[in-house]
Amino acid sequence: MFERYTERARRVIFFARYEAAQVGSTTIETEHFLLGLIREDKNLTNRLLHNSLSNEIRKDIEGRTTIREKVSTSIDLPLSHECKRILAYAAEEAERLAHRHVGTEHLLLGILREEKCLAAKILQERGLQLNTIREELARPVMDRQGAADTAISNAPSKDAMVPDAPTATRIAQAIWTAAYGAEAAGTQVDPKVELNRGSWQIIGGPLFAVIRSLDGTILAMGRNIEDTNV
Repeated sequence: MFERYTERARRVIFFARYEAAQVGSTTIETEHFLLGLIREDKNLTNRLLHNSLSNEIRKDIEGRTTIREKVSTSIDLPLSHECKRILAYAAEEAERLAHRHVGTEHLLLGILREEKCLAAKILQERGLQLNTIREELARPVMDRQGAADTAISNAPSKDAMVPDAPTATRIAQAIWTAAYGAEAAGTQVDPKVELNRGSWQIIGGPLFAVIRSLDGTILAMGRNIEDTNV
């Protein structure tokens, strides 16, 4: 089941089981997932939550938890139905971003998608919203860091491999057709194309792609979650 998961993502699940055992829970719940994520990937949580907020979240969860006798960590605790859905959502988010592996960032998005669970409510109460975090994680790293790179400006150079919107659209439709077959037919009519910091962002019906203008690198590709019936 976890073959596609990064080592860090696997450790999140391991720590979630540990957190559940510490409070005597007989199942791994979403709040344990969130605590495991905070424990494992401090770079991710500090960037999105800040360290003080991470500590606050732990106290909040402890205040909402009924403490029972500890469960042995050797016992294989089952995942709750909500946690199983979070794992499925995480895999979909990785596919949406055209990522080969499921990482901690996808688990975070999975938690936010299970919007009625305790972990999602705690994050929502602190201002984290699914679409905002999704957009933040989808942007190229250099965009998130605000790095100034003259080769990646908002206008493609004359020698750029993808110099204009029609070229970007043709590339996007080609990769959609290869990946999704008949589903790509709906992308032929009036796709939305926008240039943002040297990358073409193309949305055609239920599909999207992000292509770097300089060299044609496919930065992201997948389905628009909002257009599915998940």
